[in-house]
Amino acid sequence: MSIVARQFQMVYLLLEKGRMTAGELAERLEVSTRTVLRDVDALSAAGVPVYTTQGAGGGVALLDGYVLDRAAFTDQEQQQLLTALQSLPNQEGEQALTKLSALFRRGQEDWLQVNLSRWGAGDADNEKFQLLKQAVLERQVLAFDYASSYGSSRARKVLPARLVFKGQGWYLQAFDLEREDYRTFRLSRILSPAFAGEVFHRRLTPPGIDYSGDIPPLFRVEVKLRFASCMAYRVYDEFDQSCVARQEDGSLLVETVFPEDQWLYGYLLSFGAGVEVLSPDTLRRRLAALGQEIFRAHSEKPDIPCPVQDVTMGSSKTKEVPTMENYKDMKFCQSCGMPLTPGVELGTEADGSPNADYCSYCYKDGKFVGEMTMEEMIDFCTPMMVQANPGMTAEQAKAQMHQFFPLLKRWKK
Repeated sequence: MSIVARQFQMVYLLLEKGRMTAGELAERLEVSTRTVLRDVDALSAAGVPVYTTQGAGGGVALLDGYVLDRAAFTDQEQQQLLTALQSLPNQEGEQALTKLSALFRRGQEDWLQVNLSRWGAGDADNEKFQLLKQAVLERQVLAFDYASSYGSSRARKVLPARLVFKGQGWYLQAFDLEREDYRTFRLSRILSPAFAGEVFHRRLTPPGIDYSGDIPPLFRVEVKLRFASCMAYRVYDEFDQSCVARQEDGSLLVETVFPEDQWLYGYLLSFGAGVEVLSPDTLRRRLAALGQEIFRAHSEKPDIPCPVQDVTMGSSKTKEVPTMENYKDMKFCQSCGMPLTPGVELGTEADGSPNADYCSYCYKDGKFVGEMTMEEMIDFCTPMMVQANPGMTAEQAKAQMHQFFPLLKRWKK
């Protein structure tokens, strides 16, 4: 927040509250008490009748009858403020817009409308947004179920920090009380949010949002894609132009970074035959295997073998719980359980030498790519296990991994 914006916010708070202590202002503005007192001096020097009093009942206040002068804003600042209010999808924004339009003596140009609801969703999305906004502003602890993009849905309890619009969706950044770390949640995947009946006073400083959803950094891959020219409308909708290079034949080459998980497979399949994965080879093979699964599900010949099954921990026909004895002649990544077959890239030490225990997805430059619990790793791997073993349920896959993963080096206690 700029100094000018902070000083205006101080005036608004004093107009609303009448009188506040320097400590209360410092907490609301997230600055030191000394900074508040400097701002008071600056405002007073600028002609704003703000003053301080000492002792019991003292604090910072404005002279009675003071009204914010519209001249305090330039024409550009007035229009920016009205535009910001016009983008608020609620009645409070409309009321504030009406008052400030009158103050600035400007008409309400109806050139911008924001509706958060998806097509056919009614007012449910708007209502969810308002509840989350209230939780952020009132520092209410939130409880909800979250459908993550790697196949799991579980209860979360968080301290909401801020709402962010990025790309094509809204996100909530919050401090997850179970994981004791910041997480980013896509609003459309937040299910049944409700106040937990607790208020928190902790100051929250979430990091900048750099990728979609609550996806661990594990398995994030550099992807090179070639799109058919007929897919240009989607390519430019969904990728920054700096990532896109048009080829002589009209096709579009895209190089970007994705989290490799269930969401990515479904996303790429949504382009149908309009996209080709050029790299990495692992993603290319997995997409091909999924294509064969789709073909098999819609074909009159249901006995087409699944090429992925040869490299999974167990057969979907036997459903036996694997043990290390079952696979004494095979090597597995000691983090995610992926078979370290020829062609699988090994992890690396800090000096660049290969590590024989871990795959490159889990271990790089002498450390694990992402910090996560064994439960989070199992949640991440479950959809891939189910896809690779037709007929296996998510519960069966998790049961196998709960027996198998504690035998791996990373998870041994």
